Amino acid sequence: MRTTIDLPDELFRRVKAEAALRQKSLKELITEAIEHEIGSDLSAREKRVEFPLVRSKRPGSVDPDADTLAELIE
Repeated sequence: MRTTIDLPDELFRRVKAEAALRQKSLKELITEAIEHEIGSDLSAREKRVEFPLVRSKRPGSVDPDADTLAELIE
């Protein structure tokens, strides 16, 4: 996706110089900086994790210990 941002001239010069020093494009450096700032890359958020389902005749009564949890995860 394309967007336009307005950077102060001095900041733009510093970012462009830093990209050149790292042998990256301006787009690559800005993308990495934004991903770092928000905590992770976007593809990592798209991955779903499935946990095992533990059924109980009395919901809320299951209190597994560490060994039981380890078995469920395996």
